[in-house]
Amino acid sequence: MRHFLFLMAAVSLMPAAESEQINGSCPINYYGKNYTQFNVTFVNNVAAMCFGTVEGPDCMILTSVTNLTGVTVDTIFTETASIPRLPDLVGTSPCFVRVFLGWLEISFKFYTFMKQGVVEIDKFDGNLTTEVEGQLVDTWQLKNSSRAEYLSGCRFMSELFLPNTTTFQVGVGLVNCNSMAFLTISEIRDRSVCTVTGSTVIDFSGQSSLVDDRCAYTLYSNSSIHVAAVFKERRRKDVVFLDRVIIELLDLDSVFQLGPGVKVLVNNTNVNISSVSEEHEELELHQDQTGVTATIYKSDYNLTVFFNGDTAQILLRHPWLLEENLDSLCVNSSLTLSDVRSSEISDQGCETQYSEPADESINCTTVIEHCQVLNGTDFADCHAVVDSGPYIAACNQTLCHYPDVDGLRCEFLEAYAHACSLKQDHMLDDWRTNANCPAPMAFCNDTHCVDHEFCADGINGQINCFCRAIFASDFRSNNTLGDPAVCMDNTGSITLVGCLLEEKGFRYTDLHLNDDSCGGHRDMDHMVTFNFSDSNACGTVVTANDSVVLYKNTVTGLNTSEIVANFDKFHVNFSCYQNQPEVQSIRFTIKENSVAQQVKSESWNYTLKMTAYKDAGRTQPVMSETEIQLNQRVWVELMTEGLNDNLVFLVTNSCWATNGSAPYEGLRYDLISDGCPSPVEPSVNVMDNGVAVSNSFTFNMFHFTGRSYEVYLHCAVALCPNQSGDCQPSCGGPSKRRRRRGARSEYVDESPALISMSWSN
Repeated sequence: MRHFLFLMAAVSLMPAAESEQINGSCPINYYGKNYTQFNVTFVNNVAAMCFGTVEGPDCMILTSVTNLTGVTVDTIFTETASIPRLPDLVGTSPCFVRVFLGWLEISFKFYTFMKQGVVEIDKFDGNLTTEVEGQLVDTWQLKNSSRAEYLSGCRFMSELFLPNTTTFQVGVGLVNCNSMAFLTISEIRDRSVCTVTGSTVIDFSGQSSLVDDRCAYTLYSNSSIHVAAVFKERRRKDVVFLDRVIIELLDLDSVFQLGPGVKVLVNNTNVNISSVSEEHEELELHQDQTGVTATIYKSDYNLTVFFNGDTAQILLRHPWLLEENLDSLCVNSSLTLSDVRSSEISDQGCETQYSEPADESINCTTVIEHCQVLNGTDFADCHAVVDSGPYIAACNQTLCHYPDVDGLRCEFLEAYAHACSLKQDHMLDDWRTNANCPAPMAFCNDTHCVDHEFCADGINGQINCFCRAIFASDFRSNNTLGDPAVCMDNTGSITLVGCLLEEKGFRYTDLHLNDDSCGGHRDMDHMVTFNFSDSNACGTVVTANDSVVLYKNTVTGLNTSEIVANFDKFHVNFSCYQNQPEVQSIRFTIKENSVAQQVKSESWNYTLKMTAYKDAGRTQPVMSETEIQLNQRVWVELMTEGLNDNLVFLVTNSCWATNGSAPYEGLRYDLISDGCPSPVEPSVNVMDNGVAVSNSFTFNMFHFTGRSYEVYLHCAVALCPNQSGDCQPSCGGPSKRRRRRGARSEYVDESPALISMSWSN
C-alpha cells in the first residue's frame, strides 16, 4: 500500500463559504468512496474542496487561487464513453458533476467509470493536492490548461489502497486493489472474532472503540445481512451496556432478536429455543445454559452470533468475501459512531448523554489489578491468538466507573476466554478457580424484564428486574414509588412502579389496601395498580371538613422473604378528595320517616325505634315527602319501648353512613364512634347517651360525592346495667376517652342491636 505523507498547510480554513448538495443519482467517486455533499472554503489564496463535511477529511487543496467569488455546482446526465487523456478507463460514465469556482471560471468535471473516479480540470494555474483521511495522496502542477486525472482507489477498514497494489493486513489477509479499482481479499485467516462486552466493541482486527450512548449500532453488514447491537444504561445513567443483538436477513425480510434473559424473538414473536438446533429459514438457532447461538449459512461464508445476556461475539469463518461498503464496527471500530448508527431501530433521543458523580466506593487500583489477570499464566494459551489488551481496557473502563455487581467482575474474563475458544476450538477452564468465577451461565436466563428494566441480582439473593437509571431518576429524586393518585368517576387508584418495589425487596403480591382482599394488578409494563370504588371501598376511610370530603387508603404489606430483614413493612398512603357541594345544590327526601324493630338482648325483649326530626325539640318529624337540603341540621332520636330505666340504660355505641344499604360494605363515614362524636365530623352532637332508655344525636346533612346521592344511616346500640354507674361515655378529651374505652366491656351486651334508615336525592 502507498505510504502517505501529512500535508502541512500553512493556512487555517474558515467555515465553508459554499456548500452544495449533489444529485444522489450521480455522486462524486473520490478514491473509492461516493459523496453527495460538496463544500468549498477559501482563505489566503488557498481553496479547499472537501467531500462529505466541511472539515473533510477527503479534500482537494488548490493554492495560488485569487479572486474566488463563488461556487456553482450542477449535474449533467449524459453518457460519456471515454476520455482521450485516460485510455485505461473501463465502461462508461452515465453522468458527471460540474463545478465552477469564481469568476475566473476554473472548471472541474467529476466522472465515474464503473469503480474508477476521474476529474477533468480546466483553466487552473497553480498546485493541486488530493488528500484522503487527511493524508496526502497526489500533487499536480497545472498551467492554465485542461487536464484529466484519475481519482481511483479502493477503501477497506478506513484505509485507501491505490490501483494495482496488494498489501497484507494483519488478521485479515491479502488486500488487492486492481487497475479498475476493484477490491479483492484472499488468504484470510480461517476465523475472525468480534466481541461486544459492556460498552466496548473489539473488532475483527483486535482494535476497540467505546459506545457512550443508548443507540443501536451496526456490527456487521452486507447486501443480505445486517447485525446490530443495542446499548442501554443500568444502575447509572452515564455507563451503558450491551442490551440486545438484532439480526436482519434482508433478502428474506426476517428479523431475529437476541434479547435480555437470552430471550429470542423471531419477527417480534417470542420463540422457545431448545438445546437441539432449530432452523429458521437461513438461520440456525441453538440454546444452552451458556447462551444462545445463531448461525447464518451462505454459499460464500459462515457467520455465527453468540449472546449470553451480557456479551455478544461474532465469528466469521473462511472464506470471507467482504464488500467495500462494509461500514460496521466489527470491521472497523474506529469509525465515527454517527456513521454506523442504526437509526431505524434506535430509540428517539438515544444520543443524549448524562453525567453522574463518581462512585466513591470504587477502588480503581484494585480494579486494574483484577483486570490484569488476563495477562497471567491462566490465559497464556490464548495470548498468541487473541490480544488481551482490548479486553483489559474494557474491564478497566467499566469497573472503574460502575459498581462491581451482577457478575461484571467475571464478564470480561469470560468474554476473552470465549473469544479464544472460538478462534482455536480450545476451551480454557482452569482460570475460573483462581479468578473466583462460576461456570459459564447465561445471566438472567429466562427472566423477563420490560424496556425500562434490567435484570440484576436482587437484595433477596434472587434475580430481579430493576429500574433503569434514567427511567427511575424522577421517582427517586421525588422520593416516590409511582405516580400520584388518580381520582375520577367514584374511583381512586394509585400506580406503583414494579421495579422500584423489587428494589425494596417487596413482591407486589404481598401488598394490598386496608382491606387485605384488595390486592394490586400488574400490567404488561410491570406497573402495579391498586384501586377502590363506591362498589368496593377496600377499607377506604372517609373524612370531611367544611370544604372537602377526603377518601384515604393505604397500600401496605409485609415482606414475606426469609432472606431480607431490612425492609419488613411497606406503607404508602394515598387519598382522593372532592369539594363539598354548595348548600342549595341537592335536596334529600327520607325514604322512611321512622324505623322500628324488635330486639332480643339476653333476657330483654324490647322495641327499638329510630326517628328523624327537623327541630331540636323533636316536634317536627321528617316525613317521607319532606325535603332536606345539604348541610341542613337533622335530629335523630333512638327510643325504646319495653325497658325498665331502673335497670338498664340505652347506649349508642356508633352511628355511621354508607353509600349502600349494606352496613359493612362500600364507603363508610363515621358520625359516632365509641359513644362520642366522630372527630371527622364536627357537626355531630350526642345527647343523653347512656343515661336513659332513649337518646338522640344531631348532624348536618351530607352526601357521598359521585353519581348516586343515596345515604344510609346505621346505628349500633347496646344495653348497660345502670347499677354499674358507668354507662355514660366520657367524651371530654382524649385521656378520658381512652379510659372509657377500657370500661366498655361493662355495658356491651352479647346481642347489640343494629338499626338503619336512608335518604335519597
